[in-house]
Amino acid sequence: MNRILVIDDEPSLIMIFEEFLTDIGYNVKTASSGKEALNILESEPPPNLVLVDLKMPGISGKMVVENMRQDHLLSQIPIIIVTGSVKNGNDFPPDGTYQAVIYKPFRLEEVLEMVKKHI
Repeated sequence: MNRILVIDDEPSLIMIFEEFLTDIGYNVKTASSGKEALNILESEPPPNLVLVDLKMPGISGKMVVENMRQDHLLSQIPIIIVTGSVKNGNDFPPDGTYQAVIYKPFRLEEVLEMVKKHI
């Protein structure tokens, strides 16, 4: 069963992602902060895909992506950014470090399409 790590500081979005992705057959792990996400990535088997919000207090989603790309065990995991930020802002990690962007507000069909494409 494919594992997905969902990283977002909004509890309602975590709940939506977890319920939706679990219902269609994915094993979902969640983190409500960048720090929690990095702890999970360091201590558990790597996920098959990461969905990450960019703007979070403390360790941002951008920092999570950059840390993953510097770790040889995590560097090839597909990353989908889920954000309300504009791409030309400083919140985004460098091009080529993530596979796709889903802009908030989003449709669950769009999330499913991106997950299936990149897992």
